[in-house]
Parts: sequence; C-alpha cells; structure tokens
Amino acid sequence: MKKILLLCALAFAPLTLAIPAHAAQMSLQLTAGNMLAQTHSHAIIMNITGTYRELHGTFDYDLAAKTCTVDVTFEVNSLELPNALIRSQTMSQGFLDPAQYPETHFTGTCQGDNLVGNLTLRGQTHPFTMAITYETAGNQVTGIHTEGTLNRYDWGLTGLTMTVGKNIRVTNDISLNGAPPEPPSAS
Repeated sequence: MKKILLLCALAFAPLTLAIPAHAAQMSLQLTAGNMLAQTHSHAIIMNITGTYRELHGTFDYDLAAKTCTVDVTFEVNSLELPNALIRSQTMSQGFLDPAQYPETHFTGTCQGDNLVGNLTLRGQTHPFTMAITYETAGNQVTGIHTEGTLNRYDWGLTGLTMTVGKNIRVTNDISLNGAPPEPPSAS
C-alpha cells in the first residue's frame, strides 16, 4: 500500500508543480515618496492643482488577483498650491480649515476596475469611488493610477462659491517599482 501511495505521489508531483502559484499579498507603506496625491479644481480663470506633500498609510495588494486595500491619511496643511493667495483661500474656515480638520482620510478596497471606499474630509465621511488604471512597463505592473470626482458641497466645502467650481477631481499615483510616482502620460 505504501508503494502505491508513493507511486501516486510521484506520478502527480509534476502536475502540482505545473500549477502556477498564487501571487503573494504585498504590502507597501505609503509616503509622498511613492504616492502622488493631487486635487484638481477649476476657478474662474484657471485650473488649480494641489499636491499633498505629507501622507502616510498602507497599500496591501495582490496584482494577480487584482485585489487591494488602502488606508491613507493626508496632512491638510501639507497641500502645496500654486501661490499664497490660493493657499490662504483654500485653507480658510469655509474650505479645508486645517486648524479644525488637520487630516483627510481614505479607506477602500479594489472592486473590479474601481477603488471603492469612504473619504473623510472636514470631519464628514461619505462613500467615494475612484477608477483604477494599472500602469505597466513591458509585462510588469509598475504603478496604479486612481481617479475620482467629488462634489465639494457634500463634504461641507461651502466657501468660495463664486470662484471655485463644485467638482474636485482627485488623482492618486502609487509607484510599485521604487521610481518616483508620476501621473499617466496624456494620450
């Protein structure tokens, strides 16, 4: 009986080796060095891009299974803006108000081609979904780009109604290969 079991094990061993192993879950500590987090809004005469210079969190992912979880916190005072006037308006009490709301927080999971979760901004938490694009070089995924649009009034960003549009586009670029994160090239 032992010989039969040993022969069966040897006969099926090549089959078990031929089955590709499931990619392991990876974890990335998020920082401004590997995640480019930006906001894009439209004012009366110009488009305004803000870039968070301080953030921290985790990105757990399995590229083969296209699963992920993200938990990231953005330091509101670190939002870099085009000039001092725009910064003072953006940091005012009617807008981001970092004195009272020093952090913005997002948690979510990959669900198909979307990153679905909750965004806490100005002390208010609401569902927020972003589309996912996988950046590749050759056959290797080198980064992930997410993009979504929020209605600022839903989060209590009620100031500057005559000068700033109601929608804010949010983009995030996470580098998975150690290179500085960059937004995808415009096509």
